[in-house]
Amino acid sequence: MGDNEKTAHSPRNRRLAGGVMRHSRSAMYRKKALYKRKKSVVQKTQVKEKRFKTKPIGGEKNGKERVVPFQKRRRYYPTEDIPRLRKHRKRPKPAKLRASIRAGTVLILLAGAHRGKRVIFLKQLPSGLLLVTGLSLFPVPAVVVVMFTDLMLQVLSN
Repeated sequence: MGDNEKTAHSPRNRRLAGGVMRHSRSAMYRKKALYKRKKSVVQKTQVKEKRFKTKPIGGEKNGKERVVPFQKRRRYYPTEDIPRLRKHRKRPKPAKLRASIRAGTVLILLAGAHRGKRVIFLKQLPSGLLLVTGLSLFPVPAVVVVMFTDLMLQVLSN
């Protein structure tokens, strides 16, 4: 190449896969030698807002004008902050039940303390939990009703 020919510029710090830069911020600080340069701070010009205005006042002995604030202060200040409920538009959806699960279906529990036990499905509650009673849920011969989610149950028979 000659001295007069221009070459294409390639950036020193290029992007790698996933948007990650090749060199870290501190490595680029060192490479650019930014520590040698004098830092110039641009001072912001502060524009003062007018808080008060002068109002002409009638009467001879009143001083002719008064300095009053632009906005009056509130008269009422609550003693405690009351948390406000946030509005939401979410409506609870009715829980769907698997087609294979009907009343009287024998199920196997897959998780929990009674893992591997067989139970009978009674009904689905509005919360989405399934109401089951045990064939062999507890060793004591009693009718026990327990609630489980349908993710913790496997259908044994239809």
